[in-house]
Amino acid sequence: MSAPAAPLAPDLEQALKRLKLRAVRQLAPEVLQTAKVQRWAPEELLRTLVEAEIAARDQANERAPLRVAAFPVRKTLDEFKVQESAVPQPTFAYLASLEWIRGEVAPRTALIRDQLRQRPVACSRPPLQRRSA
Repeated sequence: MSAPAAPLAPDLEQALKRLKLRAVRQLAPEVLQTAKVQRWAPEELLRTLVEAEIAARDQANERAPLRVAAFPVRKTLDEFKVQESAVPQPTFAYLASLEWIRGEVAPRTALIRDQLRQRPVACSRPPLQRRSA
């Protein structure tokens, strides 16, 4: 059984905290010990810590929108029971394929900003241009 990894020096701990490198700060003691025992090249040590930080940030970036949305329950399309719903199977398959996202908007359709509600509203023609006096 290997000895527990020595904690980072306080100044190094504070520097990593200030740089917001949480994953590096958490993994560094164990990775440093492994690198020392296995005689890693400095580049390999740095690569391992950077890859761990990138992976941790990617995971956090995937979770953030769901957390901000504050959905009461998290559901996926795999959990949706088409047979028990009023949605026809072809409609569900089309929506699940996401093809409709890449579809083009009709050329005469323009989006204007509803000034009262501050949200996009679809209209059937482009907004009118003001005439100069």
